[in-house]
Amino acid sequence: MNLIKLDESLYLGKGRERKCYIHPHDFQKVIKIVYRKDQGLNQNEMEYSYIQYLKKNKKEFSHITNCYGLVNTNIGKGFVFDRVLDFDNTQSKSFKELVLNSFFSKDEELKLIEDLKQYIFKNNIIFVDIALSNILCKKIDENSYKLILTDGIGGKRYGLKSKLYQYSKVFTKYKVIKQWKKFLKRYEKVSSMKKLNK
Repeated sequence: MNLIKLDESLYLGKGRERKCYIHPHDFQKVIKIVYRKDQGLNQNEMEYSYIQYLKKNKKEFSHITNCYGLVNTNIGKGFVFDRVLDFDNTQSKSFKELVLNSFFSKDEELKLIEDLKQYIFKNNIIFVDIALSNILCKKIDENSYKLILTDGIGGKRYGLKSKLYQYSKVFTKYKVIKQWKKFLKRYEKVSSMKKLNK
């Protein structure tokens, strides 16, 4: 496996556990690298395992990013994911940023959320990271957008629950509904903050 060289010019951002870099050989991909190994979990491996499960069960990937496996870099091992770009190949903005800046009307936001809900419930997608900053808003054309989950799908850690998410339809449906309710509460909280910014 060839070593991929990353530097700060390729850096996009970081979350609680991972840093994200643009793939130097393919601007439509990113490489996520774990930088906090003291957390007792590896979100890269969790997501890769879950995505393999989704592929095996022929689930749609219209609102989540695909994972293409492991690579070696000069700063450690990482996993390659799709990069979320607008139709003109510019970086898509986070849903949180757009909500806070009142980019959309309330009705437009709710339509985007309903579209995401239809996808999640149809495909029984487990997403545990409900932060709006990890949901990107992809501009499909001049007048159309859709929300893409980029982080925290499939569970937080390995164990019995992560297995149940994949093999128990009843448990999965329960978790999907539970997380969706949490997401809606988070959205309303962020939405209320934009009023304070005016």
